[in-house]
Amino acid sequence: MQQAKPRIILLHSRLLEDYPSGSAISYHGGRFYLLGDDARSIAILDGDYRNAGAIQLFDYPEKRIPKDRKADFETMVIVEAAIQPHLLAIGSASRREREQLMLISLQPPGAQLSRFDTGVFTARLRSAGIKEVNIEGAALAGARLLLVNRGNNTYPENHLIITGKDYWLHQENAPLSVLPLTLPAHSGDFLGVSELCYDALSDTLLFTLSSEATANAYDDGTIGDSYLAWVDRISQKLEQPVLTLDALINLPEADAAFRGRRSKAFV
Repeated sequence: MQQAKPRIILLHSRLLEDYPSGSAISYHGGRFYLLGDDARSIAILDGDYRNAGAIQLFDYPEKRIPKDRKADFETMVIVEAAIQPHLLAIGSASRREREQLMLISLQPPGAQLSRFDTGVFTARLRSAGIKEVNIEGAALAGARLLLVNRGNNTYPENHLIITGKDYWLHQENAPLSVLPLTLPAHSGDFLGVSELCYDALSDTLLFTLSSEATANAYDDGTIGDSYLAWVDRISQKLEQPVLTLDALINLPEADAAFRGRRSKAFV
């Protein structure tokens, strides 16, 4: 018997007019931390999504960093470093200048920023079978960090990357496995994965996906519908050669507010 899909209800939306884009969001200590792939800072919001400060990442005069110069931080997770919580912002690695990540202290926010080059790890991803690297999502699951590589119309395959939670410190020998992702049947264009979220209580890995008319990891294209998907009992399936998503929900069909928008981040 096929399991019924859950009902999606949009409870609230908020437009942040002074922030250029939203690629990732994390929650810690009653604050939301919002990161844009072309933003010069991380926006800090309170529980009601009101401005509560910022963490400066780059010295750039404009709010939006040009496409050919941005670090392209597409995802962010909270990790422990030196027994303190930190934000880990990860670049897409789709170009050489984007092969980087930044570790940002949260006590106090932004007091220390450390940048790491991830070129060695990116080379290992290519050797593992990813033809065009474009890291879009991340989630911490126990001692493992899960990353997702987004495909495109030229290379129409998404991959789940499994590595250690501090892989940037020992990129040459950090654990690494790469699983192609298989989506449930759907009508329409290729869907690229945009973000991950792991729920430890249910052992469920959540995905956001969207269609985009682009042939590579650099050029932007017209955004189509966005989707929510998941894999149940994910910890039991990470040793498989291929990972199949259990279900797929079309978000614009659930609420018209999602139409024409690329659903990206989780909290």
